[in-house]
Amino acid sequence: MTNDEPPGVGYMNPPQHTRFTKGKSGNPRGRPRKQEDLNTFLHRVLNRKVRTKDDDQTMPIRDALMWKLRDLALQGDKQAIALQQRIIDEAGIADPDAYSPEDKTRQILRNIRRMEKKAARKDPPHE
Repeated sequence: MTNDEPPGVGYMNPPQHTRFTKGKSGNPRGRPRKQEDLNTFLHRVLNRKVRTKDDDQTMPIRDALMWKLRDLALQGDKQAIALQQRIIDEAGIADPDAYSPEDKTRQILRNIRRMEKKAARKDPPHE
């Protein structure tokens, strides 16, 4: 075989015009980014800082919303009062002893023991 002949085309030897060129990626756009889930997007939006009208201070949007809700509730807006009460109830702020670390630890341990008992009932002892 002489050097003047073009290399044969076949298995593991594609035609010269279809081969990857040196220095150019075979996947120029790369792997697509992971789609952002709703929680991540919401955290990003709520953590963005905004400037308040009255003051020259900046605060995260979540704080500004809570201040506005507080102001509306103090003005007597019934929907704002109900929403604020719901947030307080769900956060457990109203009763500080309801979510003490000791109670939380006991609750976790109870749940673990309950799961162990369920597993023991389902799995017969190995003989």
